[in-house]
Amino acid sequence: MIKNFSILMIFLLMSNTLFAHQPDLSNIVISKTDNGQVILQVNSSLTAFQQEVNFVNGEGFYKSPEEFRNLVIKHFNSRFSMIINKKDTIQFKNPKVFLGHETKLVVEIIGLPETINSIQLKNTLFKDIYHSQSIVIFLLEQFPTQKFSLDVDNKYQINLAFKKGNWENILEEKMTSNFKYVGYFTILLVILAVFLVLKRKKTVK
Repeated sequence: MIKNFSILMIFLLMSNTLFAHQPDLSNIVISKTDNGQVILQVNSSLTAFQQEVNFVNGEGFYKSPEEFRNLVIKHFNSRFSMIINKKDTIQFKNPKVFLGHETKLVVEIIGLPETINSIQLKNTLFKDIYHSQSIVIFLLEQFPTQKFSLDVDNKYQINLAFKKGNWENILEEKMTSNFKYVGYFTILLVILAVFLVLKRKKTVK
C-alpha cells in the first residue's frame, strides 16, 4: 500500500502541470483512504471540463462556479460507468468538484464486492475533445497493478478479466484478433486479384 501510495503521489505531482495545460489528457485513479473509503478521482484541466460542459449544454449555460460544478457532476453521471464481475454496477455518492487549473472530480465508490474477477470501465467524459486520452490507475488490492489507456481506438473503455493469476484486457485481445483476421482477408484479396490479372493476360494472348 505504501508503494502504491508513493507511485500515486509521484504520478500526480508530475501530471499537475501537464494536465493543467493539455485538455486532451486526463487520468482516473481508484484508491482507498485511511478510513477505508474507496475513492474514484478524475483529474484533468479546467479547460477540458469547460469544453465538455459547453459542448453538451451550450455556451453560457451556467452563471456561477456552483452551477458549473453541478453540470460537471451531471456529465460524470451520464458518461462514466463501472461494472464488476459482469453483474455488479458500481454506485457513486458524495461527488465533489475542486476547481483549479487542474480540476478534480472526486466520488466515493459504494457496493464494491469483496472478490474481483472482472472489471468493465467506460469513461466518455472527454470524448468530444480531439485526440483525448485518459489513463486509468488502480491502487486497490485484487485490482490490476498496470495502467490502462482509454482513447478513441478502444472507444474509451476497458474490459478486464482475471485469468490464471493475471489480468487480461479482453477488449484489446478481441480488437487484435479482429485486426488479424482483416489482415488475412486482405492477403487473400490480393492473391485473388493477382490470379485474376494473370488469368486475364493469358486469355488475351
